[in-house]
Amino acid sequence: MRRRKHLAAHLATATMLLALLLRALAGGQTKPAESETKPAGMWVNVTNNVGGPQWGYAGVMTMAAVPGADRVIAGVSEQGLWTSDDRGKSWKKLGEQDKVQIKNRPYRILFDPADANIFWESGNYEGPGVLKTTDGGKTFTPIGNLTQIDGIAIDFSDPQRKTIVVGHHEKARSIEKSSDGGQTWQPIGQKLPENTNFSNDPIIFDANTYVVNAAGWAQNAAFGIFRTEDGGATWTKVSDAGPAGVPCVASDGAIYWQTLWAKGLIKSIDKGKTWQALEGPVKDNPIELPKGKLVAPVDRQLYVSGDGGKTWQKVGPLLPFKPSGICYSQPANTIYAWRSTETKDDNVIVKWEVQ
Repeated sequence: MRRRKHLAAHLATATMLLALLLRALAGGQTKPAESETKPAGMWVNVTNNVGGPQWGYAGVMTMAAVPGADRVIAGVSEQGLWTSDDRGKSWKKLGEQDKVQIKNRPYRILFDPADANIFWESGNYEGPGVLKTTDGGKTFTPIGNLTQIDGIAIDFSDPQRKTIVVGHHEKARSIEKSSDGGQTWQPIGQKLPENTNFSNDPIIFDANTYVVNAAGWAQNAAFGIFRTEDGGATWTKVSDAGPAGVPCVASDGAIYWQTLWAKGLIKSIDKGKTWQALEGPVKDNPIELPKGKLVAPVDRQLYVSGDGGKTWQKVGPLLPFKPSGICYSQPANTIYAWRSTETKDDNVIVKWEVQ
């Protein structure tokens, strides 16, 4: 009996060694635990000629990856939108022949989920606050006579895209709504409570249901999140948190939003009716990766979550700077990071090919 046990043990050991040998010959590796950092790779500078010889105020202010295409767009302060089809090696200005140029400070680029050639750009400072393209950015048309716009939200459940909601830059009770695709606008922010902070970032669920923030530097003005189910005729306060910036509305419907002054993320899974604070290191708005994973920067390090923001793990190499934002190009499996800076620099946009 003892001899049989020794023989079985030797066979098991031999089998394990053989498996390891075959794996080594094949160049394979054991699968890392979920909490381990993936292979680092490198961040590569792809600023190149973006924005032209000079730009205004804060340079690159936003970026977006075109859905389904190996193309990214950078919004440059007072210099319009610039696109790259070669992963940042070169940049070309969009709408260059337009009579009305994009002279604002880009805040958001919002793609139509049915056709990525259709997208809207919103921005503050000079010129039109909302512009739209239907040809992938060859030409742009101002939408209405709005100026000084930050956030924009569109009812994509409506095939005609009639309902659009926007928020003005650093202005309280500033929400406006269009029910005809942007031809005419009506203020609905005036129905928000008095003495609330800036309401510049809307989220839309359908033609009548929206959520807006109240947050900013206005002194003695209340923070909060407000929700309407009647197109802005009445608003209900659903949270005392003060979120700001472009929220992450994930593919499963969950909303992730950063609260001002680095107070952390909040999350809603019921279309903004209730909100909960998330623990962890992430304080900035995340973006969504494939398979529902979230990624966000913490100083110069990216963190990833695969459980809806409950836990976060470091991923990738250190960034060369603390980014103002990130975006993800799925066809290239690449994350782009940018920083806003008044002085034109040769290290403003970098990319990392996800390992």
